[in-house]
Amino acid sequence: MDTSLVILISVLVVSLISFVGAMTLVLRKKQMENALIFLVSFSAGSCFGGAFIHLFPEAIEEGGAEVVGFAIIGILVFFVMEKFLFWQHCHKPGCHEHTFAYMNLVGDGIHNFIDGMVIAASYLASTQLGVASTIAIVLHEIPQEIGDFAVLIKGGFATSKALLVNFLTALMAVVGALVTFFVLPSFEGQLAPLLAFAAGGFIYIAGTDLVPELHKEVGTKKSVGIFISLVLGVILIWLLRFVE
Repeated sequence: MDTSLVILISVLVVSLISFVGAMTLVLRKKQMENALIFLVSFSAGSCFGGAFIHLFPEAIEEGGAEVVGFAIIGILVFFVMEKFLFWQHCHKPGCHEHTFAYMNLVGDGIHNFIDGMVIAASYLASTQLGVASTIAIVLHEIPQEIGDFAVLIKGGFATSKALLVNFLTALMAVVGALVTFFVLPSFEGQLAPLLAFAAGGFIYIAGTDLVPELHKEVGTKKSVGIFISLVLGVILIWLLRFVE
């Protein structure tokens, strides 16, 4: 299958995840929280796996050890976005009560644009890397989009309007993918820094947004389940090494 078509399908799938927020309308808050904590854990494992098993090795192979510095840039950029654009990762319905809905849309749009860049750059490196990055992003987007939907509802949006604007914001991933696909090949040698940058972003998301959520659960039984989910997330991404 043509690489551009695979990229387009991948970013469209990621964009469609925005509709998962509607789950908050049919499930009770407690049910949602109980299910999401394990998904968050699985997502954290997939982000760590995507960064250390796929993105970093590919970036170093393409550009040498010096590209690791771009991972630090990625971490700093994601920090700035979260700190100053009010893009906050929320993994429980209603936890964004005091966040301005429109500012959240701006931050989320930038976030999705970068997701699209990561997916396109990954596929340009290899199919294996593209699939791994797409899965890691999808797994993270599910709890993220549920939180974003909650923000919009709290901000006074009607259900239909919240779903629509959240989807339009998610389509920024398509824009990011198209820009990367058509522009990146013109800048020879820039793929490796972008992959390292993406690895830094994955590490930031997993380490500062997802793992702290996991530490809020203190029960032994649930903690064991969370750890197992974390490991399974890493294993899933590791198994993608065998995808040709």
